[in-house]
Amino acid sequence: MQFSVIIPVFNVEEYLEKCVNSVLQQTYSDFEVLLIDDGSTDSSSVICDCFAERDKRVRVIHKANGGLVSARNTGIMNAIGDYICYVDGDDWTHPNMLQFVHNQLENYSFPLDMVIFGAYDIFNDRVGQTKNSVDEGLYDKARLEKEVYPFLFSDRRRGFREGRVIEAYTWNKVCRRGLQVECYVRDEQIRVFTDVPLTYECLLKSYNVYICNEKLYYYNRTNSHSILALGGRNCLTPSFNHLVSYLRQRLSGFSPDIDRQLNDYPVSLIIRTAMASVREQPSFFKAKKIVRQGLNESRMLEFVSLRGLPINPKIFMLFFKLHFDTLAMILCVIKVYSGKK
Repeated sequence: MQFSVIIPVFNVEEYLEKCVNSVLQQTYSDFEVLLIDDGSTDSSSVICDCFAERDKRVRVIHKANGGLVSARNTGIMNAIGDYICYVDGDDWTHPNMLQFVHNQLENYSFPLDMVIFGAYDIFNDRVGQTKNSVDEGLYDKARLEKEVYPFLFSDRRRGFREGRVIEAYTWNKVCRRGLQVECYVRDEQIRVFTDVPLTYECLLKSYNVYICNEKLYYYNRTNSHSILALGGRNCLTPSFNHLVSYLRQRLSGFSPDIDRQLNDYPVSLIIRTAMASVREQPSFFKAKKIVRQGLNESRMLEFVSLRGLPINPKIFMLFFKLHFDTLAMILCVIKVYSGKK
């Protein structure tokens, strides 16, 4: 069996049938579907069981709620395919997704560790796209080290608030099962940016990766209850502490480039939260209070070394380390409003 399609399921009754049907209707047929019911309290559990009764390719695992990392880990440990891919329960797939990936795997005389592709972003009023910011093609270890790894967690060429060359999403990547078993996320307390530790550790331990922008997935951005919709503004919580601690535990010492980015990463989370607070809070003092509370709860500054930081983020972090919050937030206000102009 070539593919295991893992679908973590938690209270997505509105979307689940469309999601699973899109997988079952793939033009390539050698796959299994693992529906990991993570303690759903709506009718999602019943929908999962109905699919298993109708199609022998579907297996359902019901478990107590443990979060997305826990659900993915359950899928990884029960998968039997050569390759694993993920579909979020509120998204759906292009009918040719698995066939396209299969074709890429067959193109080479050596095994690929990952295949990365593009996606359609579905909004209420428009359709966008998710693309990779590197050239399409095969990346061996040397090319990964030159063109991908230096910009994996942060890309200083774009500033500390911008995207990376390869976003961490699990749903636009197909990965060799053995690699997933090696890199599964051990800390199931991580409840935010859950794709980051799994995807980036797999990439760092890969030797051959095929990257393209073929749009094979439909990313549903209309679900207001999704983890992305609920979580990306305040990046200064205890859960983010778990995330950054785990990344450092697993990836420190991989290379000087990665060590630098592991320092940049908490800086980007602090800047992201400060900028969002300035934009969204009704007053400067409310924004400052939220950021300081977040810094205290997440202890994010403990991860930040000023050595090697560019001058602007270095000053920003120094002010926060010295508890000169007003000065730091004034810099943030200037940045926000100069950006608007």
